[in-house]
Parts: sequence; C-alpha cells; structure tokens
Amino acid sequence: MASFGTLSSTQPHNPNKSFEVNQPPTDGISSLAFSPKANYLVATSWDNQVRCWEIQSNGSSVPKAAISHESPVLCSAWKEDGSTVFSGGCDKQAKMWPILSGGQAVTVGMHDAPIKSISWISEMNLLVTGSWDKTLKQLGIN
Repeated sequence: MASFGTLSSTQPHNPNKSFEVNQPPTDGISSLAFSPKANYLVATSWDNQVRCWEIQSNGSSVPKAAISHESPVLCSAWKEDGSTVFSGGCDKQAKMWPILSGGQAVTVGMHDAPIKSISWISEMNLLVTGSWDKTLKQLGIN
C-alpha cells in the first residue's frame, strides 16, 4: 500500500507523456520561443545561456547550438524568417544571433538596467527592448 504523497509505481510520474530536452539548462528557465519556420526551440536561462534544440517529430530533441551572455538571460524572440534569435538579460545587452548561418552573437543594443522583454516587429524591421530602467528602445535591424 502506498503512503500518502508517494507513488506506488517505480515509473517516474509523467501523466502528460512529456519529453525532456537533451542537455537542459543548469538553472531556471526564463523564456521559451519556437522558430516560426522550423522545429527549433530556444530557451534562455539564469545560467547565462541561450540554447537551441531541434525538436524531432517523436518529441525528442537534438541540441544544436548555444551562446552566452555575461549574466542571466531573461528573454528571447525570433526573426520572422527563422534565421536569427534575439536575446536580452541582466547584462543589460540585447544580442542578435544569426543562428542558421552559424554566426556569432553580437550586441545590438544596451540599457542601463536588465532587459526584461524583447520583441521583433517584422513589418518595420525593428527590434524593441523593454528594461527595468523604465525605458523602451527601438533598434532598426537589417
């Protein structure tokens, strides 16, 4: 007989039949974003990383790439063509990562406090960041 609060099975409790990504973040996840064009998932986390996985049709994941910020990363967004990921975080930097071309991430904007929100506006080729410095910034990106 199982005690209150314990499971009687030796199998892990997984009622939704969830999958875990391979090589997950080592600290708390702060944002998730799926590519608008492919089965790629990006996660930002408190371990200063932006990670990308390809999600397979069976639910498994294949780690593809990762970049670092100098501090925890709080937010991410994809460019509409699925070629580029934007991220922002506690290092006060907005980064652009041309993930499909295998390019290096570059800093495209700065704030005076951590960047909490980041959004790509495709109709205007505009990156917008929101920060704990109480400002919004617009960055024209080509």
